[in-house]
Amino acid sequence: MNLVGKIFVFLIFCMSVVFMSFAVMIYATHKNWREEVLRTEIGPRGEKIGWKKQLEDAQQKNVELQSQKNELQGEIATQEAAKRQEMAKLESELNELLTQNDSLNKTYNARVKELNELLTKVKDQQDILDSLREENGQMRGDIKETRGVIDKQLEEYMTLTEKLHQSEGERRRLEERRGQLLDELSLAERVLKANNLTKHTPIEGTPPPIDGVITAVKRMKDKIFVEVTIGSDDGIRQGNTMEVFRGGRYLGQIEIVRTTPDKSVGRVDRSRQQGEIRAKDRVETRRNLKFSADLSSSSS
Repeated sequence: MNLVGKIFVFLIFCMSVVFMSFAVMIYATHKNWREEVLRTEIGPRGEKIGWKKQLEDAQQKNVELQSQKNELQGEIATQEAAKRQEMAKLESELNELLTQNDSLNKTYNARVKELNELLTKVKDQQDILDSLREENGQMRGDIKETRGVIDKQLEEYMTLTEKLHQSEGERRRLEERRGQLLDELSLAERVLKANNLTKHTPIEGTPPPIDGVITAVKRMKDKIFVEVTIGSDDGIRQGNTMEVFRGGRYLGQIEIVRTTPDKSVGRVDRSRQQGEIRAKDRVETRRNLKFSADLSSSSS
């Protein structure tokens, strides 16, 4: 079969899938309207009850609602009659309350007259009281001013006392810190002396105290290069020197010529080599060796 025949076969297959999809969609959307109208219960796939059954149920519900309406209208008529009787009773009570109100108004007017007379007397007493309050206010002002002076002096005293306590605490803290710094200075001088260093010794380019392991040895003509397990992330830089050991035996010195974050490459100093250097030999910086020796002597 050539290429054109294959293309036609593929197109026929695609069209078959398309027409089959159309047939499935048409079948899925098809409805039996007679069944939709006459269905008396919910179908197996959740179809609603038929329209005829729904109409009959609605008519039956309408009859029930009409009966309920008639009952409610009867109840409303009964409640309206009771309401009219209650209104007549309330009107009778209102008339009685109006009569009582007239009597209370007369009593109220008499009480108001008496109250006005009492208010005149109270006003006279109030004038006397205002005069006494004015004198009392002047005395309170004098007392308040005196208290302000006393409070200000007391506040200054408390502030000075607090500052004195703070100064005393700061003095004790500085004395303790001075003792700590003297101890640290003494320890630093001992360490510098043990490592043949002084405070004027330059520290730029000095490798940190660290050790590692040789993972590979490569010889190129008359030079020997080694790869070690420590790199720039450990503080090793190009130009640093490290000592090589196997157990307690000293084998020589290497100079770092290239570094990566986790490993470095060093060149063996042939003039200082005292034995064959192999993989798994241990490398250490000089400072690490001196610190190790110093710690060993201190612990002993």
